[in-house]
Amino acid sequence: MDAHKNIVVAAGLPDDPLVEILSRATVKDLHRFKCVSKGWRGLIANPLHGKKLPQTLQGFFSSYPGESFNHDGRSFINLFGGTPPPFDPSLPFLKNLPGIRKIWLLGSYGGLLLFSLRRLGYIVFNPATEQWAAVPSEHTPADKDCRFRHAFLVFHPAVSSHFQLVIFCEGQRRMCTVHSYSSETGVWRHSQIDWAEDVRRLGQMNRWVPQITGNDSHATIFNDMLYLNLSDDQIAVVDVEGKVQRIIPGPPSVGRENAQHHSLFIGQSQGRLHYINEERRACDIPSELSSRVYTRDFDDDCDLLSVWVLEDYDTHKWALKHSVSQAHLFGSNSYKTSFEYTVAAIHPDSPLLFIFLSWNRQLISYSLDSKDVRAVCATQGPIWCTPYVSCFLDFLSVAEHEEYQGRRRGR
Repeated sequence: MDAHKNIVVAAGLPDDPLVEILSRATVKDLHRFKCVSKGWRGLIANPLHGKKLPQTLQGFFSSYPGESFNHDGRSFINLFGGTPPPFDPSLPFLKNLPGIRKIWLLGSYGGLLLFSLRRLGYIVFNPATEQWAAVPSEHTPADKDCRFRHAFLVFHPAVSSHFQLVIFCEGQRRMCTVHSYSSETGVWRHSQIDWAEDVRRLGQMNRWVPQITGNDSHATIFNDMLYLNLSDDQIAVVDVEGKVQRIIPGPPSVGRENAQHHSLFIGQSQGRLHYINEERRACDIPSELSSRVYTRDFDDDCDLLSVWVLEDYDTHKWALKHSVSQAHLFGSNSYKTSFEYTVAAIHPDSPLLFIFLSWNRQLISYSLDSKDVRAVCATQGPIWCTPYVSCFLDFLSVAEHEEYQGRRRGR
């Protein structure tokens, strides 16, 4: 029986068995199957079936930090082999935005990509369905003092088809302007955060005025809340309107004496919040932690990468999941700083880290179970890796979806 006859036979199946069959298909095949019929597309886009379809880490979009996004097949690192992404990389919304030549990829959230048009606004795009939505600029007079801008998209397709865009603008003073946009209302809301006051009220006061540290790898969305790494090893838990709900202290050092540690990454894996830090000279490791510290190639001045899990949200208790020496990750006699490598992602479904090495332009993976270090791919330049998890659910309303289908037919 040829492929066409197979599709005809499968199309006559009841919904439940057909969903089971589709759940065993690859992401690339699901993209093709959406075109079989309206019924198949509806099954694939139905939120009730979304959890059964493949929604795991597919790969990474690569781009130069601060540079316009290069939207071609070469900009995607496919973890399942080959270089082309499992979708059309041409960014179809650009055809509807005449005069736009440069866009900047800010991040990937719940299967949606967030692009910036600088002062013109934002584009939210689902590569799996090719749906997109334009978001107007959020700028206000308060942004004139903005030195650092951090944008995050909150999208939980199993709960709602609407998304929230939250942007933090930090200036020279301790006040931070927060812009929050809801796709349901189409309205921006603006407020301000006093980081120092919130840390004093909910956590502990430090010498420095707290600020959001690093980049998107220092933030994550967990249980519909934003977890942002602040300076002085603290984590702010912020809702989608920008209100600080809680301050959580970061995990302690693995070593007892002379350890210098700082945050590298925060994210979620297997339904739990993970925190990864770098620790220098981790000496005198307590016996209760030693079994979780992989010390092959261990030397007197051991530099570690440590993975912690938030064990108790109420008491802010962290548990060490795994720690590994830099010598094992990067080679014997290596001494690398966090400026020379980046933790790009933790796999959402398995204990697997992805790390980008800037000195040889290579993406590697590290298994917390097997302790294996593997090369994923080499790149042509110093890139920023944005992880991508596919999502086949619609994030547009019925009216917006009909307008989107009209645009597709007019292409």
